[in-house]
Amino acid sequence: MKLALRPVRALLAPRNGRVAMSSLRDSAVRAMAGKLKADLETNPNLWLGASAVDEPTVSILDPANGYGNVNGDATLVEFLNVDRKALADPFQLVQHEMVSVTESIKRILGSDHPVLSAVARYFFEHDGGKKVRPTMVLLVSMAAEAHRRAVGLPLPSTQSEEFTVAAQQRLAEITEMIHTASLLHDDVIDEADTRRGVPSVNKVFGDKLSILAGDFLLARSSICLARLRSLEAIELMSTAIEHLVKGEVMQMKNADGRSDITPFEYYLRKNYYKTGSLMANSCRAALALGKHDEFVCDMGFAYGRHIGLAFQLIDDVLDYEGTQSGKPLLADLKSGLSTAPLLLAQEEFPVLRELAARKFSKDGDIELASDLVDKSTGIARSKALAIGQAELACQAVMQFAPSPARDALVHLAQLVVDRKK
Repeated sequence: MKLALRPVRALLAPRNGRVAMSSLRDSAVRAMAGKLKADLETNPNLWLGASAVDEPTVSILDPANGYGNVNGDATLVEFLNVDRKALADPFQLVQHEMVSVTESIKRILGSDHPVLSAVARYFFEHDGGKKVRPTMVLLVSMAAEAHRRAVGLPLPSTQSEEFTVAAQQRLAEITEMIHTASLLHDDVIDEADTRRGVPSVNKVFGDKLSILAGDFLLARSSICLARLRSLEAIELMSTAIEHLVKGEVMQMKNADGRSDITPFEYYLRKNYYKTGSLMANSCRAALALGKHDEFVCDMGFAYGRHIGLAFQLIDDVLDYEGTQSGKPLLADLKSGLSTAPLLLAQEEFPVLRELAARKFSKDGDIELASDLVDKSTGIARSKALAIGQAELACQAVMQFAPSPARDALVHLAQLVVDRKK
């Protein structure tokens, strides 16, 4: 079954040839030197002002505006209903590349710090996850490249195809290392005993080594990121790391007393910072490395953002109706967290606001909250919101020309909203 192609924006720039990497470096050095000289001649004090270090190289998209719309009108479901048998399997399509990603991460961890390497390796060796984030980065990269060739957009003249593919695969590895670092830190904060059914790193090695291993992964990923020599990719991924921290802080607090944002909008913004930002910015960074135009980069960012929100909404639903092979049931309630099912259930059972305000700390609070959420439409509405976000993600990548990678991204969105653990 074929998926329909939505209109795409055509570019009229001529196709350029490729140059050797040595010529690329020479040209880049000359261009940068010329720009610096021109800037200094125009304004000799430009690089002496403190404001120079605050000026972003690229425009970082922030979720501040429009988050109320997530709770607004229902999105017409079209692409999520496509028979997945007609779509390429996302994990099979990049199976070979993901083997390389896993092996490369092991090499990157190295043996300079044997204790920290051992801690990090323990996590990767016992991680039974699907590695959604690096899979997404690779698929978005492949889909965008197929789109470029299908509609006749010019190939980048400043780097070889081999370099582009290698850089995008390295970015997939960086994305997975950043995600893993955040999980190591989260397990310490949450005092978790297990992850995916096996003892968590902090349980096996202790909190200190778990934190240091997370820091070690962030440091190694930062070195790898800098070696890609892309200011845009560096700023995008650094922003994602900052957002991970902001999201964790937001989760530890709540929206009580804030008049500028509703509790549900606060929750959605926290979800973007904790989950959506890394997906969105890594997809955009991969397309920036591929020298794609702004429209294509925007579509990649939109896909990651909406998939991230859908992923977290489903994750929060599974806290109430998941299986023990995933995260423990009612883990969020036991941690005092109010997520989408409960926030939406408050409209039907206002007493839930009182329970949430005291973080379900009294005897019977967790059981009562769980019972009221089950009786409400909170879970069903949360699922509907997740489906709407996944559909928006599909609409973004359907702007690309048809390809197995594009269809696999639609299939991935289906899997995100259908998962049971």
